[in-house]
Amino acid sequence: MLKNYVKIAWKVLLRRKFFTAISLFGISFTLLVLMLAVAFVTYTLDPGKPGSKLDRTIFASRIEYRSENNHIISSISYAFLDKNVRTLTRPERVSILSNNKTTVCYVNNRKLTLDVKYTDANFWYILECPFLEGRPYDSAAVAGGARVVVISDETRRNYFGDVSAVDKDFEIGGERYRVAGVIDNREIPFQQAYADVYFPTKATETDPWAGEYWGDHMALVLAARKADWGAIQQELRARTEEIKRQNPEIDKLDCIMGTFLDDAAHLFFSDNPARGKVLLVSIGILIAILFMLLPTVNLVNLNLSRIIERFSEIGVRKAFGASSMTLVGQFIVENVILTLIGGAIGLIGAAVVLEIVSASGLIPFGHFSLNMTVFFYSIIICLFFGLFSGVYPAFKMSRVHPVEALRGGRL
Repeated sequence: MLKNYVKIAWKVLLRRKFFTAISLFGISFTLLVLMLAVAFVTYTLDPGKPGSKLDRTIFASRIEYRSENNHIISSISYAFLDKNVRTLTRPERVSILSNNKTTVCYVNNRKLTLDVKYTDANFWYILECPFLEGRPYDSAAVAGGARVVVISDETRRNYFGDVSAVDKDFEIGGERYRVAGVIDNREIPFQQAYADVYFPTKATETDPWAGEYWGDHMALVLAARKADWGAIQQELRARTEEIKRQNPEIDKLDCIMGTFLDDAAHLFFSDNPARGKVLLVSIGILIAILFMLLPTVNLVNLNLSRIIERFSEIGVRKAFGASSMTLVGQFIVENVILTLIGGAIGLIGAAVVLEIVSASGLIPFGHFSLNMTVFFYSIIICLFFGLFSGVYPAFKMSRVHPVEALRGGRL
């Protein structure tokens, strides 16, 4: 039976090329946009690849401080992270990195504006960012204040041209450094890790708020396994509670450690971050549903138009004994096939667009690509479109009397 449905559906779609083309365009374009959005959102909120170290990493990126006269939500000071996060016993490793700073350098009378970042050696261990040439600086270089840098491939091209940069002098901020390695900026896994030039951390030079809790740093906290995240967060919470106990003037001190979604929830819903996280996810789902609903309504209208055009066919088939369920099944199969074809076109289009975006440098970090998560969501979206936009027209069609259909009646 299903085989016959598929054959009939295929013949009908080829016979009505105009409706088929319009429907395919609407489906493929909508799914293209949805898959692009899913790819960007999943890359931003969950940059870790399964099995990678980043997949086991949570982020201490923000601190909330409240006293009688102050309420501050900010990035964190190096001193606080070095004393209270780096010394946690549960993580496998901790990396402290600065927020980006902008500086300029001049090459052959050309001005280059560069984003620079200070990191430690653990930063490279956790990110597993592949080096095009050279290697990252190690713990000894950081501890000894070595004058070395790691630069992005784009910076190498702008500064040195298309030649090797390893062990060459790189002048920036009026000082000379030796290039230790070059990375592909497209392989930097998330925005907060992106920079044009990376320096070994110098706490005394990079932390103007050394005596405060807030500053311009964050930490990557690598757990041995994801199951340890709760214990790590609890250990940090015990440390902040001890700080509050020793400083009665502090009403609240909360170092926010979690995923980027947790960070966003604390930023926008600081009074109730758990509820805020649920709300953010709910808003995202609602937007996706509304976005899918508009083309679905259009598809329903197109299907109704297609059914009206086929009233005579429906009347003849019902007159010869075709049941309502048979006709409903045929129209749903037609719509699912049409939707899956549109989904395949949208999937191919999304892969092409993501590759173009990654290669163009429009977004300075990340190599965006379709992964199995995006593919799974795409299949679910395709089936949703196919079933939802086909059920109502098929139901209306099944209620039409054969005589009324043969006369060209109305639904």
